[in-house]
Amino acid sequence: MTPFYSMFTLDDPSIQHPYATTERVTSINGVIYTTTISVGVVLIFCPFLHRHNKAWLHVLNVSLLSLFLSVILTEFVTEMFKNMIGRLRPDFIARCLPAPGTPYNVLVGVEVCTNTNTQVLNDGFRSTPSGHSSNAFAGFGWLAAWVAGQLRVFRPGTELFRTVLAVLPLLGACLIGISRIEDYRHHITDILFGGILGSLIAWYSYRKFFPHLGKDNCNIPFPAPEYENDTIDYYDSLDEMEAAKLYVE
Repeated sequence: MTPFYSMFTLDDPSIQHPYATTERVTSINGVIYTTTISVGVVLIFCPFLHRHNKAWLHVLNVSLLSLFLSVILTEFVTEMFKNMIGRLRPDFIARCLPAPGTPYNVLVGVEVCTNTNTQVLNDGFRSTPSGHSSNAFAGFGWLAAWVAGQLRVFRPGTELFRTVLAVLPLLGACLIGISRIEDYRHHITDILFGGILGSLIAWYSYRKFFPHLGKDNCNIPFPAPEYENDTIDYYDSLDEMEAAKLYVE
């Protein structure tokens, strides 16, 4: 999508930061870190934690499904917001390369930019929300909830190390978000927006398949829904469906 081109002034100090050619955490690395580590933890510890449960493969399958739902849904919503909001990145002026003679303190548009690299230029309008932050909390936030559920950290008398293990993924997500401020790719509000967005979707994706963390059986996913009939009738047209209803009546 082409982002919304917000107007700007050249004397705005919030968009005058330098453009970093080398990022601490690139976009692809951010997704790889959060997704690979989360999948790895689930694959390693799920068989161990449910070694006495014959249905551990079901727990593993549901866990991975819940994780991928969180990551994919967050990526979709984040990119949609980025393009619709069109907020300028802190390094936008360095991306824009304004034409000589552009008024310094007057609102101008994208037409004053001379950068011929449209990918770099358009990406300068995609500051809010932070994709690194939202994806980090979508993956690591989900992992924190999953670990908390599997270790039942909210059970009375739970050991402190269980809580620490559940909090560690959130620390990793915060570090990824902070790196975007250090690279002048995002404002602090972009990081907060992305973190909240990723956390909400992660919690939704987790709770869609697992009980509340305060439940005694929070480490076991919800059972598959039961249907009265094992077979489902399909019809080629509405007329066939109506005819079937009349036949039953």
